[in-house]
Amino acid sequence: MFSDDSLLYEFPCNEKYRTYLRLEALFQRFDWFCLQDSPIAHHAGISALFDLLDATARSDLRHELIQEMERQRQRLLTLAQSSDEPDETLTETLERLQVAIEDVAKTVGRTGQSVRENQWLQLVRTRQAIVGGTCEFDLPQFHHWMNRSPEARREELLGYGQTLNPIRHGCCLLLDLLRANSVVNTYRCEKGNFQHAMTHTPNIPLVRIWLPTSSGIIPEVSANKFMLWIRFSKLDELNKPHPIKEGSLSFRMGLCSFN
Repeated sequence: MFSDDSLLYEFPCNEKYRTYLRLEALFQRFDWFCLQDSPIAHHAGISALFDLLDATARSDLRHELIQEMERQRQRLLTLAQSSDEPDETLTETLERLQVAIEDVAKTVGRTGQSVRENQWLQLVRTRQAIVGGTCEFDLPQFHHWMNRSPEARREELLGYGQTLNPIRHGCCLLLDLLRANSVVNTYRCEKGNFQHAMTHTPNIPLVRIWLPTSSGIIPEVSANKFMLWIRFSKLDELNKPHPIKEGSLSFRMGLCSFN
């Protein structure tokens, strides 16, 4: 039933990793728009930058990220010290964690504060709040920027995004480590409902579910420290979900944990 033509759904089981997944998605969107040459794509890149600034505005985000990376560094350090033979991959990961911790710790004030205080960007952001508010007759300086060379616009955008790189690297490193610690199995459920007792696999920050892309089936996940629930629905031609109420369904699921 399963092949390479599977669609992956990822669901965080706590707010910490929900934030990291959102940041990862925003960084990917920002990167894609920056790589394009079109002025319209770079306009969308500025909007993605504003989303990133909002998502990283929490005052405790940096401290929380450092704590989580240090927790994983200590876990891996204990693992390395208990091994009789050196593990190059483990050593490299420990070094990457240490560098990421130091980079996030070096940031002063709120992440991206220099970008938030950029008057030109704030003017663009204010005008974007108005529908069509960045037209050339409303914001001629933005029209001028949009008609610069793609290379010049891209360099400026990437410069703005660089101030957020310590947060980016920390989040992506933690997510990579978590995904690498995944136990994947095939499961079957009846009538579109699935339950999994979390008491057997405690402290699961992330659940990954694979379904055939052509099936038109989507999962809806909720979880607490005791139980994981998945409700499967079938999409119609208008993308409206309808709960599956009969038959059986097979799917792959990975439970990601640092334990």
